[in-house]
Amino acid sequence: MKVFIDTNILIDFISGRKPFVDESIVFFQLADNRDIELLVSDLTIVNTVYILQRLHYSLSDIYETLNEIRALLTITSVGAETIDYCLKTRGNDFEDEVQYYSAMKAGANYVITRNRKDFPPEAANVLSPRDFLDRMNITL
Repeated sequence: MKVFIDTNILIDFISGRKPFVDESIVFFQLADNRDIELLVSDLTIVNTVYILQRLHYSLSDIYETLNEIRALLTITSVGAETIDYCLKTRGNDFEDEVQYYSAMKAGANYVITRNRKDFPPEAANVLSPRDFLDRMNITL
């Protein structure tokens, strides 16, 4: 099963952001156990580095952490096709539209985010971390 995580989930994991970190850890454990293939877009990596730097994390620490978890992540490419499609559809949140269609292009079964409202309304496979864990009968 391919599970795409949005930028906010990766930031929760790396920063240990409470109260969200516990749910984000589960996705990395599932990937480590090879129960899921954990997808992120190249845009997610760029946004994560940018946001963590803005939150005053050292670039060296960010690089170190991303290198430590890199083997657990399949990085998808946004690409011109996705950008062009999202420019034409004119969704309410361009970045989340790009993330969603990038995930779909990569064959993701689920997209995990804490801001479901910013994704396309027809996207039934976009879930919060809690909703995904409940659907998979996983308890913390």
